[in-house]
Amino acid sequence: CVSTQGFLALFGVALCGWTIYIPDPKTWSEAREFCRENYTDLSSIGNHREDTIFQVHVSQGSRFWIGLHRNDRGEWEWSGGEDASFFNWAQGEEGQDHGCVAHSDAGWRNDDCSKRRPFSCFHNGLVLVKENKTWEEAMERCRQQHRDLVSVTSESVLLETLRTSRWAQAARVWTGLRFLAGGWLWVSGETVSYQAWSPGETPQCPAWIRRCGALSLEGRRWESWDCADTLNFVCNI
Repeated sequence: CVSTQGFLALFGVALCGWTIYIPDPKTWSEAREFCRENYTDLSSIGNHREDTIFQVHVSQGSRFWIGLHRNDRGEWEWSGGEDASFFNWAQGEEGQDHGCVAHSDAGWRNDDCSKRRPFSCFHNGLVLVKENKTWEEAMERCRQQHRDLVSVTSESVLLETLRTSRWAQAARVWTGLRFLAGGWLWVSGETVSYQAWSPGETPQCPAWIRRCGALSLEGRRWESWDCADTLNFVCNI
């Protein structure tokens, strides 16, 4: 662990980003607001391996907020908007209905959202490249110097991409979204399940020149854009 300004930072925990343990107790909503303002969002846990890393390196005997909560439909989802498919409830917790989830050594606890607890933030490693490139050129640059063009797979990644792009030199930036073989996909391989198209725009069959996905910084939504246009772009690191 690396200690800085009272925060404990863990590197490479999940999704090629950073998980940061914040010891300052907050309610679940306050914790989410803090994470979104300073990092990406409250942490999400997608599988047993990631949960084991949290148990070994993060919890250290404490109970702390993670991003799992019940949405307006009464379903469990992560604060970034992703559906929850993996759970590791402590004994007797699965049937409880308090609305928010805290991590503990014994498993996940169904907890009262108004309680004040430490919490864990996730920071998705992104970088804005302030060079104007076509979509293809942007993808090549990301793959040469970083990992790939950003995949905006959740609301939390959308917010982090917008925050990373605030000094861009144009009104939009390239993302890894591309229309190929009759459908939109992320070039990094993730499926397009989360949707953030501009109002009235869900291009099922876009014009040939508008088959690349850009993120509008003013509208805060995706747009199908001319692949030959030159824009700044965001890479995963």
